[in-house]
Amino acid sequence: MGIIKTLSADLINQIAAGEVIESSHSILKELLENSIDAGAEKIEILTENAGLSKIIVSDDGHGISEEDLPLAVQRYATSKIQSFRDLENVYTFGFRGEALASIASVSHLTVDSGIGEGRTAFRVHVEDGKIKEKEMIPHFRGTKIEIRDLFYNTPVRRKFLKSEIGEEKKNRNRVQVTALAEPSIGFRYVQNGKEVLNVSKESHFERVLSVFGENLRDHLLPVRIERNGVVLEGWISHPDFYKSNRTGQYFYVNKRPVELKFSSQILKKCYGELLPSGAHPYAFLFFTIPPEHLDVNVHPQKKEVRFLSEETITGLLFQGIQNVLRSSTPVEFLEMRRRLSMPIPYERAEENRQSFGFATGAGESPGLGLPSTLPFRSHYSLEGVEPGINLFQLSDNPKKHNSFVPKKHYGIIFETFILAEAEDGLYIIDQHTAHERIRYEEVLRDLKQKAYKAQPLLTPIRIEMTKEEAEDALKHSESLEKLGILLEPFSGGTILVREVPSYIDPGKEQETILDFFERKADKDESELYDEMAKCVACRSAVKKGDQISDQIIAELLQRLSYCENPSLCPHGRPTLIKLTRYDLEKMFHRI
Repeated sequence: MGIIKTLSADLINQIAAGEVIESSHSILKELLENSIDAGAEKIEILTENAGLSKIIVSDDGHGISEEDLPLAVQRYATSKIQSFRDLENVYTFGFRGEALASIASVSHLTVDSGIGEGRTAFRVHVEDGKIKEKEMIPHFRGTKIEIRDLFYNTPVRRKFLKSEIGEEKKNRNRVQVTALAEPSIGFRYVQNGKEVLNVSKESHFERVLSVFGENLRDHLLPVRIERNGVVLEGWISHPDFYKSNRTGQYFYVNKRPVELKFSSQILKKCYGELLPSGAHPYAFLFFTIPPEHLDVNVHPQKKEVRFLSEETITGLLFQGIQNVLRSSTPVEFLEMRRRLSMPIPYERAEENRQSFGFATGAGESPGLGLPSTLPFRSHYSLEGVEPGINLFQLSDNPKKHNSFVPKKHYGIIFETFILAEAEDGLYIIDQHTAHERIRYEEVLRDLKQKAYKAQPLLTPIRIEMTKEEAEDALKHSESLEKLGILLEPFSGGTILVREVPSYIDPGKEQETILDFFERKADKDESELYDEMAKCVACRSAVKKGDQISDQIIAELLQRLSYCENPSLCPHGRPTLIKLTRYDLEKMFHRI
């Protein structure tokens, strides 16, 4: 007797479900796409216990007729595909029959649906993939799908799911990602009895802000480019606004969220040194591509797509981003010059006063200015400093902290590197990483010594986030108080900043705090200080291409020489390289 046997229909359905149904967030994906295909204008979602206890998705789409309803929960039943040609050119996300049959095999499923012209609607109950009951219900237009006891008959799969908190985050993300692509549809999501998203029909730009926070409004640059029938449009973030990971990058093909293998690398290459090390821009980018030019069935869950010409897509993405960045750079030269325009003095050993990095003396530039009640020290006088001027005489504290102390500087090459001479050789200094190191050590010293002031704000700073992000941020409010930042909840995803510390540059409070949230605050006090110092250093340091004066170059070099570790930025990148007289003479064959 042979050992090969035909599988039962129930087992086939469960295997098929394994290909499509990973967890509750993959069910949400299928059901939301079905509602969109049904022409819904409003979709409501409810989940309990990460969707394991209950998932309900309701829409006001065209509904399913009485005769079609039993077929909708069977495998390979659809109104959208009748031939292979239809499969190649399908514009819709999927078809209800395939998803519902898979879902029904691993849960208790109820489907209510009614069409516009009917007087009644109908309901089917499905268990173990079979219709157990069909009944008539009061009329409504649309479809409501209720799923209970997910994976009740496949306990192994349920066992290997992540924690409920992790699954709930995936569920929220799935709804947000879907809502981002469909601004003409309203979405409402209630999770464990709490509303976490409620958006109405709006413009695409406003949908981005509704889902991901008002803090993005002034930091997004529009992208649009078209070539050979392929259109790319959307938004990328200004180089001064970024995250410490790639979770702010979203790519869509024909409104379908996809994972493009090359996208993050292209983004990083386009921004280049406009971004500091470890920073990642936001991106909300949407491709519109003729369906005959791509294959959306390469992945069971359609996370990836295959293009007829991947080079065309890559080139379009690269060119579209480059066009925008070229027009938006150089990055706020005046702001950057202002940021470094006031020299920051160094403490004498016998002094116990704090330098805040701002000057308010008579005849000085107003700089970034704080209220005059804060105790400022006088700064180094750099009047008349030009390339080649001896810098040793500029300091009121001539003690050398490092062997690297510049004697002269000769300006900047390639808009990035400072040439300077010291007693032990010629130095080439990266202006960005050098300033990062300076600011990092200054802020870290202030934090460790509690040598800063927490400044109450007359008008609090509003930070708009998603509700989930706001909840996570407020969990760290005690840690932030240790850093001089006072937060309080306002409403929805809005947080108010009531107090800020003096070590954060005015005007940079919001993005510095957001950057810190990205790094998370579940750390001990010393690590908190280190992370905040890195955030401030990243945000306040001059960038490649920023034009700084000779006086500022001189001050930057002097301050760098007093750093404990002048050779590396806080992220480990080199700040300088040295060529000794011996090196130079050997290069020119003098020895």
